[in-house]
Amino acid sequence: MRSLFLMLLSLFGQLPSKPLGQPPQKVESKAPDKSAYFAFVDRDYIFTLEVVKPGVPIFNFVSMAEKENNLPAKQVRISLENRKVPARFFVVDTGNPKEPLIVPSLRVRPRSSFGVSLQGEFGNERELLGVSVQVGDEDFKLVPLTSFDFENLALKVNRLNLASPDIRDDWRVLKLEAIGSRAPVRKRT
Repeated sequence: MRSLFLMLLSLFGQLPSKPLGQPPQKVESKAPDKSAYFAFVDRDYIFTLEVVKPGVPIFNFVSMAEKENNLPAKQVRISLENRKVPARFFVVDTGNPKEPLIVPSLRVRPRSSFGVSLQGEFGNERELLGVSVQVGDEDFKLVPLTSFDFENLALKVNRLNLASPDIRDDWRVLKLEAIGSRAPVRKRT
């Protein structure tokens, strides 16, 4: 039995690793055009949005910034097939499904995280075209992710230690990478 195993192992070592005459293929994880999963990640903020059932998005944030900000629900904007829809309210789970706390804004405190449902005119959409969040004078664009990539990110984010004196070390250990983009809000004249 052992000699059969060694013989098979030696045969596998002699097989070409790729078909001859074909260039090596680059494996890429292509982001979908529409998705139920979106995220933004940088060293100050992490925002995620997941559509958990038709028309019901869950919004999470992690603030690693040292500054407190107010986040109005209407600053979370969702791009649907033919329109952009701002959230109207944040729905906070109180533990009693009959009595959620419905608020128009949240405080984003330094070194904090929180998750809420969004209430708005989202229809019965299962997948979205885009998500953006305005915090203060900056606009954050979340990128669409696959379910697999979103779950991997969630596992890493859940392991962040917001009380750490050097959160950069968590970033290195967890192998977090920046995704999405942020830009100053254009002032209307």
